[in-house]
Amino acid sequence: MKKPKIIFIDLDGTTLDDGPGLKFWQKDTTEYTRKTLLELNKTIPVVASTGRGAKESTSKLVSNFGPETYIAWNGAKTIENGQVVHEYAFSKENAQKLFDELARNFCFVVFNSDGRNSSFARNKFLRLFMGFAKQYAKPYKAFKNDFTIYKAFVWSWSTRRIQKLAKKWQEQYKGIFEIAITGSKNNRLEITPADCSKGSAEVRYCLSKGIDPQDAMHIGDSLNDASTKGKIGTLVAMKNSVQELKDIADVVTEYECDESGLAKFLEQFIEKTEN
Repeated sequence: MKKPKIIFIDLDGTTLDDGPGLKFWQKDTTEYTRKTLLELNKTIPVVASTGRGAKESTSKLVSNFGPETYIAWNGAKTIENGQVVHEYAFSKENAQKLFDELARNFCFVVFNSDGRNSSFARNKFLRLFMGFAKQYAKPYKAFKNDFTIYKAFVWSWSTRRIQKLAKKWQEQYKGIFEIAITGSKNNRLEITPADCSKGSAEVRYCLSKGIDPQDAMHIGDSLNDASTKGKIGTLVAMKNSVQELKDIADVVTEYECDESGLAKFLEQFIEKTEN
């Protein structure tokens, strides 16, 4: 396999292998994975590329295995050495258009990964079906469009319904919204401004470093990683990935995330750099 000049890694379901069965906000990397990534970072830049937000908790995670450098909210923000070097938010007009569409379809939504302050559901009854953030969700009427929105995390009470909405919106709002299906059951949506995806952000990052994107590698597990296909040289799917990502990936790892599959896969590049 061709040795990449830069490696982008998803976090949830890919890198965070410590604590199988824990809630996503409780997850971390094992010592083995941390050591592997730190060693690899000495010769090949390893950059997290995640749907998680540009938040202190994300910065803490990535700082465990390298510099505080990562792509957040599927490309809406890029952090380099702790500083924001790129950000792309919804215009007020498009933010309102998005919210109106979500409300019309009775969706649950969390903006900017802020479940405590920016989560919304139609009413108190439907809020009970939210799971994540249900204790904080506000009714739709509380939305004032008075804050900057980078990403919407969206779901519904039905997986089939959310998949139908994704297909519809991808056509209806092409050139306005970037809609990525995510989750281990393809039952969540991550919505960002148009052309704001992991793939686009990684190309931009590569070019800023003088690296040909075709010499880059991306490793992930869900369909929000699919945007890197055709933009980044090598797409690697974890063994635990959704089947749709495996179908388009160039490589599938031998082990799952909870088996430290990322670190086991990346060790081959440490061995090559040492020879």
